[in-house]
Amino acid sequence: VSTEVAQWNVDKVATIRALREDIKAKDAKIMHLKGEKDLEKNKNGVLISMVEEIDNH
Repeated sequence: VSTEVAQWNVDKVATIRALREDIKAKDAKIMHLKGEKDLEKNKNGVLISMVEEIDNH
């Protein structure tokens, strides 16, 4: 294998690793945002049931 091809393979592997890390980071961010949205939904659900509770009394 020529040095050029070997270097190309090393670069390719490095690029794939970097992309994989990037995807992992983006996935984590998406999960975090989704979690925050679910939290907001839960908070709203709690507020709504509190208001309904008050209305029913």
